[in-house]
Amino acid sequence: MTMKFAIAILVAAAAVAPAAAAPARNAAAADVRALEAVSQISPSDGGVAIELAAAYQRAGRIADANTALRRALTLDNAMLETPTGDSVWSHQIARQALTRDAALASR
Repeated sequence: MTMKFAIAILVAAAAVAPAAAAPARNAAAADVRALEAVSQISPSDGGVAIELAAAYQRAGRIADANTALRRALTLDNAMLETPTGDSVWSHQIARQALTRDAALASR
């Protein structure tokens, strides 16, 4: 599955759930559920694993986020686009996030 298709699924899921009326934690939980569904459809997509990790982080599920990041490292290294339009590899994102989380945990 391409990342564009996965994003289309997420947009459709967001349109169904009234995220504007829901508290932030409910919106984060809805994002997690949507991305978990996408992950089931495309289990070998490293980009989806990265997006799922980010959703887990927003939902405060740090252990699950770290598990998703470690899983992303075992999947194909996908080229992703950042919000600023730059390109970055999924493995690079996963390594940086895991390193950052380890540094924060050691404080």
